[in-house]
Amino acid sequence: MFFGTFHHAVDAKGRTSLPAKFREALSTAGETRLVLVQYPHWRAVQALPQSVWKEMEKKILEASPLDAKAQRNILRFYSTAHDVDLDVHGRLLVPPALREYAGLSKDVVWVGMGRTIHLFERAAYEAQMSREIAEGEVVDFFK
Repeated sequence: MFFGTFHHAVDAKGRTSLPAKFREALSTAGETRLVLVQYPHWRAVQALPQSVWKEMEKKILEASPLDAKAQRNILRFYSTAHDVDLDVHGRLLVPPALREYAGLSKDVVWVGMGRTIHLFERAAYEAQMSREIAEGEVVDFFK
């Protein structure tokens, strides 16, 4: 499980450090790679451990090739997906297309989202967090 918010930077080569807490969680789970994709609900990169990506792939393979909604989503996920490894310093390279999509330039924020991780441009993260959740949209996870 990933949780917490961590501020980092992207270097001139497009690399950023994965927070140590997230690296430790990956290591404990025996995960060695991440898959990076465009997140469809806001301008962020979603990082999925390989095991989570594989679970999603099973569901994708079950989708009918004639289901237009499913195929649009599959196009988004597969066409933007990149396998990445962490280097010895705990950094990963965010591909240029994903950096452009999420507006990642210098200051970034890693956010634990349970089974996945999101990578935001700092201003986009702050804008997202400054929005109030409408009363009808609040989910009661304690039910």
